[in-house]
Amino acid sequence: MKLRILHRTEYRYALPVRNNVNELHVTPLTNHRQKLGLHLVRVLPAIRLQKYHDLYRNTVHRFEIEAPHQELVIDVSSIVETKPTPITDIPLDLSLHSVRHPDVQESFQPYLQPDGPIIITPEIWRAAVDVENDRQDLFSVVVGLMEKVHSLCKYVPKTTHIGTTTEEFFAKPQGVCQDYAHLLLAFCRALRLPARYVCGYVFDAKRGEVIGSHASHAWCEIWIPTYGWLGVDPTNKKIIHEAYVASAVGRDYRDVTPISGSYWGSGDREMRVTVHVETYK
Repeated sequence: MKLRILHRTEYRYALPVRNNVNELHVTPLTNHRQKLGLHLVRVLPAIRLQKYHDLYRNTVHRFEIEAPHQELVIDVSSIVETKPTPITDIPLDLSLHSVRHPDVQESFQPYLQPDGPIIITPEIWRAAVDVENDRQDLFSVVVGLMEKVHSLCKYVPKTTHIGTTTEEFFAKPQGVCQDYAHLLLAFCRALRLPARYVCGYVFDAKRGEVIGSHASHAWCEIWIPTYGWLGVDPTNKKIIHEAYVASAVGRDYRDVTPISGSYWGSGDREMRVTVHVETYK
């Protein structure tokens, strides 16, 4: 499938601001499941962008606008060709011990530790263990954890914020895809399953069937020995497929925030984000 992604972020400031420094994680990855084609990042006021790769091999753009301004527009256009997830290649006979081997645990330490928004309370640990006790193999545990998050939670925008922890969300499970993904990470890490956060986009062919298609979306990837990273979307209760495009991976949302930054200035700020994903010929 070939997809075109248009991602626009607009900031308007009540008073002029300056020294506006931002980092962008908005460049789709190129890997075994997707290939980035044409990609354009444009910033107004016009400024030169610096590009580098972070510790997780994500492409990051950085810029700084020193002159006073009251408006900032970031336009990103990408064309990505995706492939179906090779479901039939997933091993169904692996036990959880296969990912608890010392070599695996050492190699994936960053994706095993609770930190920041990922808090593993006794209640979260018990919920994860209950799923493990009902399943026999690694793949069914992963699917079971995804289904557990989906069944526990309700998608309600504007009830959480970027700093909401899994402890807070588990106590009142109403939030957005970021919260769903963080809770699934907490479940996985409670069972010592290497798992990472993914930020990206999803195409909704039926315009209303897929939750999260109107903005940047979030899901998780869990490491499966002999297979690799398997993407699962707890918000929509799906194993990811060719409609999903990943733009960044990390330990949690803090590592993959699409746009983050700071500026000097006072007064109110208004932000508007528009995401449009469509098929491309």
